[in-house]
Amino acid sequence: MNLRKLKIFLTVCECGSMSGAAKKLYMTQPAISQAILELEDELKVNLFDRIKKKLVLTYPGEILYEYSKRILMLIDEAQNTIKDISHMNMGRLRIGASTTIGTYLLPELIGEFKKKYKNIEIHFLIDNTGVIEKKILDYEIDIGLVEGPIHSKEIIVKPFFDDELYLICSKDHHWASRKSVKPEEIKDENLIIREPGSGTREVIENTMAKYNLSYHIKHVLNNTEAIIKAVEANIGISIVPKIAVKEKIKSGNLIKINLENICFKRKFNIIYHKDKYRPTLFNEFIEYLNSFGN
Repeated sequence: MNLRKLKIFLTVCECGSMSGAAKKLYMTQPAISQAILELEDELKVNLFDRIKKKLVLTYPGEILYEYSKRILMLIDEAQNTIKDISHMNMGRLRIGASTTIGTYLLPELIGEFKKKYKNIEIHFLIDNTGVIEKKILDYEIDIGLVEGPIHSKEIIVKPFFDDELYLICSKDHHWASRKSVKPEEIKDENLIIREPGSGTREVIENTMAKYNLSYHIKHVLNNTEAIIKAVEANIGISIVPKIAVKEKIKSGNLIKINLENICFKRKFNIIYHKDKYRPTLFNEFIEYLNSFGN
């Protein structure tokens, strides 16, 4: 069993087909099939069940899949460690950010960090908190920046920035002239909210549950900017991050409404896998994030 075969096996698992793996690895499909057959012969087990041309991992296949991820991650970390030792401030960071942070904070964060470390590679992706958590668990990214609660005990969570959610409405909404509303009034309005898995949504749901509030979800959108535009058009009300709407509130395009005795507050968190090797560059970025939040 060698690393080449493990990489081929892992790619087949992730693509769900021999043909998909062949395309991703720039190999022929027969070469992929031969590598899997050799691996199965060597291990004396079937790694896949072939059901109606669909590949389904067997129990031994599931075990090898988990080990393969860890082995290839260690190889990747070894290469990064050697690069870190030989080049000091050169290296690579893979960053994942949940939607609010990715849209409103990440560009500034990366831009400032790159001024100091010009030769590093930074790859980043933006998705909701649930997706970022999974990618940390699958070793697909090094650091996550999220606004939602994290549920896995395999992940280290460190707060770095305080955020607040604002209840907002259009300047044409019947609440627009009011300074505050009673919590029970929420149930009579059309609430526009983020999708399940969003950190913003989870904070809203948890706060509503804490105060035993009823509410009516009229629209579910997976983009904060789309929600803001819908509220501006007076399609409904919403509860969104302060950093996303502070300028529109200042200009008068949106109205911030105080919900009596209730605040929607949260921490933006740095997350990473507890088993993650932390080279110099990794630690420098964490230190930078902590200084940014202060």
